Amino acid sequence: MNARVKFTPKPDKIVDSILYLALKDIEIDQYKAVKLLYLADREHLRRFGRPITFDKYVAMEFGPVASCAFDILKGKERMGVKPSNLPFELRKLDKITLVQNPKRDIDRSMFSKSDLMILDQIAEEYGSKSFGELYDLTHSHFAYDRAWKHRQSQADEMRFEDFLAEDASKEDRVSDLAFTSKGM
Repeated sequence: MNARVKFTPKPDKIVDSILYLALKDIEIDQYKAVKLLYLADREHLRRFGRPITFDKYVAMEFGPVASCAFDILKGKERMGVKPSNLPFELRKLDKITLVQNPKRDIDRSMFSKSDLMILDQIAEEYGSKSFGELYDLTHSHFAYDRAWKHRQSQADEMRFEDFLAEDASKEDRVSDLAFTSKGM
């Protein structure tokens, strides 16, 4: 299978997806945020043929990381998103950055019903999971495992096509996604 699925991250949607999670009744730090975004993007891609945030995922020591979201949560300017303009506060505690005090509601016009449904599902199912539980879960995923085992750096890119379930129709779905992702 030679087709590659590439998407361009949507920074505004990444920020509002983090905000959406922060509006839930769960404690969010940078680790949990990038894991929940990964799980949501993976699930949405599998069910609806596209991710929610379109972020680029990399395999790092502690699991899959949404790279644009991670940089934003570390207080770095990324893709035009300035830390001073975030609709939530970032509170640093040692090596952890907490996402707190949402300042507004999400911009619902940038989300589809399926986006919000999957974000709700992921927050409900995984929002209360511990670091160790999320670590174990995400390390067991094929996309992470493949990227980590074949890494050439500390953060090798994960392939969206590897997010899909391994079955007889995967090659056709990847071919279709490779074509349609060029316009997203």
